[in-house]
Amino acid sequence: MTIKREIYPKTQRASCTGDKIYLTEKLDGSNLVFFKLEGKIYIAQRKNIFPIDEMEENQSIMYKGLYQWVIDNKDALEDIYEGSAVCGEWIGMGQIKYPIDEFDKRFYMFAKGRIGENFGLSNLQYDHENFMYAFESQEIPKCIGIVPEVAELNVLPNKEHLDSLYEKYCNKVNRNVEGFVLNFKNKITKYVRMKDGKLQEHHE
Repeated sequence: MTIKREIYPKTQRASCTGDKIYLTEKLDGSNLVFFKLEGKIYIAQRKNIFPIDEMEENQSIMYKGLYQWVIDNKDALEDIYEGSAVCGEWIGMGQIKYPIDEFDKRFYMFAKGRIGENFGLSNLQYDHENFMYAFESQEIPKCIGIVPEVAELNVLPNKEHLDSLYEKYCNKVNRNVEGFVLNFKNKITKYVRMKDGKLQEHHE
């Protein structure tokens, strides 16, 4: 019996478009996701997921300051597109204390995605230009920041290159920096230099 099917996948052509590597600052915060499913806004933090209309009974496990922030910005969160997820860092609880004049938000977005069955998160996108599509108005609410951009590179950096970029960036912003997040073809890796508020060498 002959089966009409090609089993080995086609090999992808090499890209000659000069894909960029995007570096953003890795903030010292706590991972936080807001998403809308069947018309309800949910909060996902650590290993807990709950709708915002059940915040009262979950207040004790919420990040410091998050309860009031959600109350103050409920209308902005309602603008999240059905089935979309807004992923970011909740700052103010880590070792690094960010200057209020530079960081006037509590929540900084680093990705958008889709929510499916059993709250599965998929189709994560890290390109800042796409973040607005997570919202019905196609505008990022004023209460939500975006992680700072560091650099745009033409080649994948090695550790020595990243060390040099880190030193220059720290001098530029004149404050402690936890590290970088590298985005290459929508795949991310991290370069970390501070742990528990102390500077250290990056290691894999």
